[in-house]
Amino acid sequence: MREQLRKNIVQQLWNQYRDTSPDMLRIEAALSRKGVSRLILDHFAIIDLPGPNSGISYLSQIFSEIGYIEQGRDYLADKQNDFLWMAESSSRELPAPDALPQVVVADFRLDEMPAEIRAIIEKYSHLAQKAPLQTIRNLSQQASSGNAEAAKHCTSIIMQYLSGRDWPLPTISEFLMVREFNELLSWVLIFGRRPNHFTLSIHLLDYFTSLAGFHRFIEEEVQLRLNSEGGTLKGGESAGIEQGSTLGISRTVKLVDGEIDIPTGFVEFVWRYPGPDCEKPMRWNDYFTGFIAQHADRVIESLYTQ
Repeated sequence: MREQLRKNIVQQLWNQYRDTSPDMLRIEAALSRKGVSRLILDHFAIIDLPGPNSGISYLSQIFSEIGYIEQGRDYLADKQNDFLWMAESSSRELPAPDALPQVVVADFRLDEMPAEIRAIIEKYSHLAQKAPLQTIRNLSQQASSGNAEAAKHCTSIIMQYLSGRDWPLPTISEFLMVREFNELLSWVLIFGRRPNHFTLSIHLLDYFTSLAGFHRFIEEEVQLRLNSEGGTLKGGESAGIEQGSTLGISRTVKLVDGEIDIPTGFVEFVWRYPGPDCEKPMRWNDYFTGFIAQHADRVIESLYTQ
């Protein structure tokens, strides 16, 4: 039942993301025309404001309570952004297409920000509601014992917490001041802890033989622009992983005293390479499963205003 709890939460987060991601729907439709009906998800990312009741520790504890375990962590220095990634505990021995996507959770280092930026972030993060960790823990344990009603209640509570921000919208001047310093931080200030992207596992699709080939499909057939920061292809076989992403398309969002244009999210694509001694990769753990900060630093800039 705990495994089903994880699946339900990931599915609802995916549905929530698709509802605000017309680019993903375009990609799905184009893949379907080529006979690719099953998408395999590699990971998704959730970023929070740092605060007494919010941040990376709360996010990681929530996913830990439903059976995810930490795999590694790193830091994006020019964005003051700490991140870690987690996989479900059973991933290692599963066939690669059957493993749930990893989750990347992140927040920011307040002590590395100017006083005026720190004051804005603290103003709003102190209004965040405390994550109901004990309730999630109790319900998750009940779900593990086969209690379907507890699993349903646990899913609802987690989804409510991960549906966005639970602090008020900032003023335009506050938003612009934060964006001038750290554009990723300003995105989180507006949208909060909802997935900012999901990632497709292109190496597990039979139709494509390389990420470069998939990129040609995205540009020529789906007619979406790619993020070129650090090159449209980031990484390669020597790194164990190759990544690319669409450019986020700006939408108009109403703040308390006016409107701003800001991307709502983007789509990422990944090609993971098997280990050097693995001739016929089949299991999730046969592939490189980590992340590289240098690549993540450029990929996440798909959220930047172009």
